[in-house]
Amino acid sequence: MSNFKKSFFLSILSLFVLVSCGDKNKTKINSIKTVPVYKVTLKDTIVSNRFVADVHAKNNVEIHVRIPGLLEKVYVSEGQKVKKGQLLFKISDVELQIQLLKAQAVYKSAMADLRIATVEREQAQTLFNKKVIANNELELAKAKYEAAAAKVAHAAAEKKAIDQQIGFTTIRAPFDGTVDRIPFKEGSLVENGSLLTTVSQLDDVYAYFSIPENTYFQMITNKSLNAKGDIELVLPNGVVYNQKGELRTADGDIDRQTGSIQYKAKFHNPQGFIKHGTSGKLIISEPKNNAIVIPQKAVFSIQDKQFVFLVDKEGIVKMTNITIGSTLDDVYILNKGLKNNDLIVQEGIQSLRDGDKINIKETKVANL
Repeated sequence: MSNFKKSFFLSILSLFVLVSCGDKNKTKINSIKTVPVYKVTLKDTIVSNRFVADVHAKNNVEIHVRIPGLLEKVYVSEGQKVKKGQLLFKISDVELQIQLLKAQAVYKSAMADLRIATVEREQAQTLFNKKVIANNELELAKAKYEAAAAKVAHAAAEKKAIDQQIGFTTIRAPFDGTVDRIPFKEGSLVENGSLLTTVSQLDDVYAYFSIPENTYFQMITNKSLNAKGDIELVLPNGVVYNQKGELRTADGDIDRQTGSIQYKAKFHNPQGFIKHGTSGKLIISEPKNNAIVIPQKAVFSIQDKQFVFLVDKEGIVKMTNITIGSTLDDVYILNKGLKNNDLIVQEGIQSLRDGDKINIKETKVANL
């Protein structure tokens, strides 16, 4: 091959290599993604702590049958408001009244026997003192008196027991409240222990909830458990109840089995709108100063841990573990993991891996 051909071939080869390297460098440059990032700043915010709650009436009493029989009269209707002592039900006491008459007759007979025994004992004592009768006759008179007295006591107890049973046939409201469902109608036979209705006092209700131990001490530190009249109740339909609640302590100790302490919140319920047994959620607001707030879409999870991509000055992303303290709308408030002025990847985290290099495009989140 001539020198001219060799030189021409080498020139073409060099040009091909240069073009190839240029394409590779261009591809490498183009492979660096431009990713929106968020600059962490400290903010003052309000954290809403949410707790599952069970609502109880101020008073809630089940009215049970204590004497079986015929339900003679129902004086109230379901949902009716009643006053303390108001008549609710009447169970037939005809048979008990007959038993009472018999018991009264037995009692009167026993009293008559006791009076006779009393006279005989006194006479025997007088005769004994005069040495007319022996001691054994006196003791016999005393024994007859004691037996008669015992019969009187027994008859009185029987009469009192029947009186009490008759009292159980008249059922009254234990306090001012509202009558619940009445499963039995007039004329029904009711057994001992049958539930006639429930009376609930609903002018105030109490929402019971549990606070985890860690959250409890955090809220104590921030004085958010001193809330008076600022607690909100979210009803099962998602509507916030129009009355604010006051915090009350329910238990004085932390339950070691559950790791939580129970509280209750008192809510006025003048219309009786909230019923006993209602479930809901309580919201207790807690001020948070100099908080680290980041968008939720910047966070990803691996198993039970949460991470963000922290971006260094060179644009290299590093997978960083964070601890989320609470959630507010579409942002997280962190307990630890980031500091002021840190840069984190805001979007596109699915396409990144630890150690990737990115072009930084700093953005702002609307509600941050």
